[in-house]
Amino acid sequence: MSQIGIESKHVLEGRWRMYFKLAAACFMKSNLQGAEKMFKRALAEAETFGGNDPRLATTLINLAATYCAEEKHDLADPLYRRALSIDESQLGPESRELAIDLNDVAAHLRRMGKYGEAENLYKRAIGILEKSGDQNDADLALTLNNLAFLYCDHGQCCQAEPLYLKALKIREYAFGSRSKEVAETLVNLAALYCMNNKCDKAKPLYEQAIPILEVNLGPDNPELASALEDYGELLRKTGDEDAAQQVEKQAKEIWSKSGNHF
Repeated sequence: MSQIGIESKHVLEGRWRMYFKLAAACFMKSNLQGAEKMFKRALAEAETFGGNDPRLATTLINLAATYCAEEKHDLADPLYRRALSIDESQLGPESRELAIDLNDVAAHLRRMGKYGEAENLYKRAIGILEKSGDQNDADLALTLNNLAFLYCDHGQCCQAEPLYLKALKIREYAFGSRSKEVAETLVNLAALYCMNNKCDKAKPLYEQAIPILEVNLGPDNPELASALEDYGELLRKTGDEDAAQQVEKQAKEIWSKSGNHF
């Protein structure tokens, strides 16, 4: 390769990195319009690296995630699928990076209502991560949690419970028993028990999770408010009206501060 060719390659790489970093910064600040614009510019540079370049797959995945955040799921779908094709051809069908991307695409498909496809991708990702030999893998726990959530959406609680329990065990090992990740799984498991009218099993999980969320996320976080609402509903269901009103009041105060309620 000539010196001019080498310099041109470095220039393209530098521009791609610049646009990608700007896009990522916009996304972190919830500036989705800015993120979309910069990821599109990064994609234009990445296309010059070749059709199977890992940087192209990374850019496609991130632009797709931005589209999903903007509720533009129809635009995200072909990008996700193209990125998976690149990952599989370049990294191999058993690579860890492919498993992580499979989880992301499965989450996208679940949001689009394509539950069968989502389930298959989650299962494939879990199979890859379990073969890695690390049974305390945080990415494995995340994928187990996501598949369990999908099953709960369909009322398949019997299939969801063992996945949540396995994810909880891994997250306790990987992040510690007082971590946000553990609290999130506790809340999900509690919600599952509530769906099955197992209030006696759900209540201690909420009582364990809520203080952890408050410490890790702060007292005014919407995720905490959502957990409090679920806990308040449980308390009302079990006849503890006074406690339910107190918990729901705390949740409403958080939502009023955050300015939105999803």
